[in-house]
Amino acid sequence: MPFTVSHAVVALGARRLPVPVAAVAVGSMAPDAVLFAPFLPPYEAAHSWWGVLTIDLAVSLVVLAVWWTLVRPAWTPVVPGLRRRLPEHWAHRPRLAPRDVLPVVLGCVLGSVTHVLWDGFTHESGFVVRAWPALRDTSVGGEPLPFLLQDASSVLGLLALLAAAAVWWRRARVRSAPPLRTVEVTVPVVALAAVVLAALAVAARALLTGGGLGVVVTALAFRVPALVAVAMVVGAVALLTLRRTTTRRTR
Repeated sequence: MPFTVSHAVVALGARRLPVPVAAVAVGSMAPDAVLFAPFLPPYEAAHSWWGVLTIDLAVSLVVLAVWWTLVRPAWTPVVPGLRRRLPEHWAHRPRLAPRDVLPVVLGCVLGSVTHVLWDGFTHESGFVVRAWPALRDTSVGGEPLPFLLQDASSVLGLLALLAAAAVWWRRARVRSAPPLRTVEVTVPVVALAAVVLAALAVAARALLTGGGLGVVVTALAFRVPALVAVAMVVGAVALLTLRRTTTRRTR
């Protein structure tokens, strides 16, 4: 399957649409959530058209709520290098009016639809591959064409995201920012160290079970995003809690 993060490239094309870009980005990755959270409904259900309107939408809304109300406001003021470039309003929870609900839902659904369509061309069991014999039966260098499309689209999607990030970095206005407090330095360092140590443990386990480089890369690809997500959520709770405690003490 295409690398999950690569699916978010579709959000770049949604910047001119009347829907939140974050909703499209999250929705575009939601069908793969079961790969990182096994307690969710089965993979096939999440990649079905009815799953787009139920499972994927529910996952998207939960992730968006956590991003907007917890992770983004907690991490924006402290991320090294980014804190002086990220929009100032990111450090505050957004206020959504009732009229904002429909665009958010539409953005999530739109993102998930692009995911299912993309997988339809790149999965052996994809609906396009099953319906199009020429795509299903064609091989290049001994590799089925859908598998090659998976790899190529994953790489191109990641490169496009990196290119967009580089352009944003060069164009973003650099503003002044207050010095970080000790706790705001400590939490990111601890979170990064925890992710690195956990990733090393995942790689070591893959190697000890007889896996080669490919097995290690695959294991990391499925585990690291979940590790980062957990670290960001736990770190966000710690940052907001400690920030409130410090603010009360200074009053």
